[in-house]
Amino acid sequence: MNSLDEYKSIIDELVKRSRSVKSEWVKKGQFPATSENEEINNLLVSLSTEQKNLIVSLINEAKSSRIHDTLAYFSELQNLSNLTISINGKELPSEPFGTELNFDYCVRQSGDDWPE
Repeated sequence: MNSLDEYKSIIDELVKRSRSVKSEWVKKGQFPATSENEEINNLLVSLSTEQKNLIVSLINEAKSSRIHDTLAYFSELQNLSNLTISINGKELPSEPFGTELNFDYCVRQSGDDWPE
């Protein structure tokens, strides 16, 4: 795999990881049955499907926002401090499409194809 393909693969993997396992638990209406989760499970039982779906969206948006903000910080470091990212000794391109890491993440998350 060349360095551009590695770059794309990392961004696409982050998009896949944007959903939170906790949001799936909310959607199902139950966190794992432990004493630590008893309070949240009691709350989830009282919520409507619509309310659970709203919480699911908030959780997933929060996780996606954290990924976005981390990528924005890495892009800033690439531009201001010459940060390089490498995999298996191959340096990944910096802004191969003329856009920052966080922008590439956002457009892939919204379903856009990679530019040619």
